[in-house]
Amino acid sequence: MYFTAHDGVRLYFDDRGSGSPVVMIHGAAGSGMSFDRLVDCLRDDFRTVTVDLRGLSRSDRVEAMSPTAWCDDTLALADSLGLAGFHLVGCSLGARIAARIARDNPARVLSLAVDAPLLSVAETASSSLNRRFEDLDNATPEDRQKWQRYHGDDWRRAVSFYGRVRNDRRLQAHLTVRPWLAELRLPTLITRGDVDDMVHPLAHCIEWHAAHPASWLWIAPATGFSLTQRRPEAYADIYQPFVAETARFAARRVS
Repeated sequence: MYFTAHDGVRLYFDDRGSGSPVVMIHGAAGSGMSFDRLVDCLRDDFRTVTVDLRGLSRSDRVEAMSPTAWCDDTLALADSLGLAGFHLVGCSLGARIAARIARDNPARVLSLAVDAPLLSVAETASSSLNRRFEDLDNATPEDRQKWQRYHGDDWRRAVSFYGRVRNDRRLQAHLTVRPWLAELRLPTLITRGDVDDMVHPLAHCIEWHAAHPASWLWIAPATGFSLTQRRPEAYADIYQPFVAETARFAARRVS
C-alpha cells in the first residue's frame, strides 16, 4: 500500500494483523521487509505497520531530503491511519528515528522498543559505513543480494542515496540520542545480541539502560547485531509481555 506525504513523495507501507498498533522502522539502507518474520510472529496479537523510509525500498526515490523527513513521514503515516497512540519498534537507524519521534511526541507513543540502538555514530564507525555504502562495486555478496531484494534493480541508486544523506550533519544531529536520552521517560525495551561490533556498540545498550533503570534490557547470547532480524521468534516472546506490562503501568497511572 502507498501513502502520499505532504510533498507528494509516495511511501510504501504494510498494515497487517489486528490489536494494539505497532509501527516498525527499519535500519540503514533497509526495508520494511526486514520485519516480515517478526510480523508473522506478532500479527495475531498486534496491528503491525511497517514502512519503507523515503528514498529506499518500495518508496519513491528522492535525491535529497530534510533532516526531519524520516521522522515526519512516520508520524504523518500514523496520522493517516488514525493512530492516536501507538507502540514504536526501531532497529539500528530505525531505533534512532523511533527515539526521536518518542521524544518529540510523548503523548502519542505508548512504548519504545530499540533493537541494536546507537546513541551516536563514532567517527571510526562513520568512516566504515561510508566505505560500505559508497564503494558499491566491491559490495559483499551478502550486501549485494540483500540490497537487490530490498530495493530492486535500481538498488545502487537507493543505497547511494542513503550513503549521501547519512553524511548530512543536520540529520546526524537530529538523530543523535545521547544529548536528550534522559528526557525519554516512556516504557522502553532495549535489545541486542552479545557479539559486539564497531558500528552498534554493545555499550550503548548498557548506557541506555543505565539512564532508564526501569527499562527492559535483553542481551541475547551468541547473537550478533539485531534480534528483530536474527531471532524474531524469541524477540516476539519478549515483546508481548513487555507491551502487556506497559499497558498495566498505564492503567495504574490513570487509576
